[in-house]
Amino acid sequence: MKRALAIVIFVAACGGKSTNKPAEPMPGHDEHGEMAGMPPELGKFHDLLAPRYHAEKGPKRMADTCGAMADFKAAADALNKATPPAKANVAAWQQENKELAEALTGMETVCKGTDQAAFDQAFEHMHHEFEEIVEAGQGKAEGPEGKEEKGGY
Repeated sequence: MKRALAIVIFVAACGGKSTNKPAEPMPGHDEHGEMAGMPPELGKFHDLLAPRYHAEKGPKRMADTCGAMADFKAAADALNKATPPAKANVAAWQQENKELAEALTGMETVCKGTDQAAFDQAFEHMHHEFEEIVEAGQGKAEGPEGKEEKGGY
């Protein structure tokens, strides 16, 4: 019995097909799946945002992000001018682009100061608005009662 158990353990550990899967993305951060079919401008904004957003909170993160405000504004402007994806909720796409621009204006104001808590709050808001654009690009939008809806108008 012990020998049979040892063989089963050995075969499971060394033989057969690999059961290793790639690491699952963090919930809410399926960048590759979310970005499929999206305009390249969305990916460019994401590539600018992601390393700063996921950096350790603190003065360096604030300095790096505030130092890139011109790049953020240019990327948001390009995103606003981009053609919405075919499956997008166009009205939501346009509204969320407007809200991202407003969030960036708020970030610029916060970046003129040194209030870390205000920066963290403004940066979280900007990130949220970006996520809303991604959802609008997927055809999702908030309904009148806050329930998620699919489709266009």
